[in-house]
Amino acid sequence: MPSDPYQSHLDGLRDRRNRKDPDLSLGFMTEQFKREVQKPYEQLGALAEIWLELVPTELAEHTRLMGLTRGVLRVAVESSGRLYELDRLLRGGVFDELVTRHKGKALRRVVLKIGKVKGP
Repeated sequence: MPSDPYQSHLDGLRDRRNRKDPDLSLGFMTEQFKREVQKPYEQLGALAEIWLELVPTELAEHTRLMGLTRGVLRVAVESSGRLYELDRLLRGGVFDELVTRHKGKALRRVVLKIGKVKGP
């Protein structure tokens, strides 16, 4: 038995005109989260392990890896004296060893900046 054409017309109108339930999930942010949070966190974590192996502990505890963007590792250092000491260490071969051992994206440069190292 064919269905009533008027009823199918009404059903079509109802489907088009009724508001659909809003999508309240955050599924649309999955790719953005992976790109902006998860992947950089994993890269920085792997780099932090190498950093702690190469930089002496008494100096490493006065530094904080802030981020890795476009091949530039940004590092906060507690004081200018420590910054100078770390700069000499990096130029003395630690940077080359860091680049060699890092398996993630290309590491081209390390930028040192005096800044807050410990949390509040």
